[in-house]
Amino acid sequence: MKSWSYGINSIYNKANIYLEEASWWVFTIDRITEFLCDLTPSISLPKIKMRLKSGEDIEFNGGSDWTTLRDWYGDLSQVFHCFVHMPVSDFCQKRIKRKSMEIDYNRAKEMFYGEDKEFWDKEILAP
Repeated sequence: MKSWSYGINSIYNKANIYLEEASWWVFTIDRITEFLCDLTPSISLPKIKMRLKSGEDIEFNGGSDWTTLRDWYGDLSQVFHCFVHMPVSDFCQKRIKRKSMEIDYNRAKEMFYGEDKEFWDKEILAP
């Protein structure tokens, strides 16, 4: 399966066309976990005490080796993002082959303006 997209930088007048290639299941898994991550509710975690073991974590925590689940992880949405969405996304991204081709900014505008007029009009009006 192939996925085409483009990116522009209106400040430097640069544009690229991107091609991503992978098996259909890689794109499917990546999109499903992204969708589920967006749906995960922001339910606060309980204030259960936990002890930090890593010296780096303790230093990050202000020198204290004790914290709470809520203070450390935040909410259910953040836990899902850290422990499900990101590892699955990393797994999928390693299997996607990418190719990039730089094109002239004005040529990109000419090619894609019809498909995305609202986006291009905003870029033209941006300071």
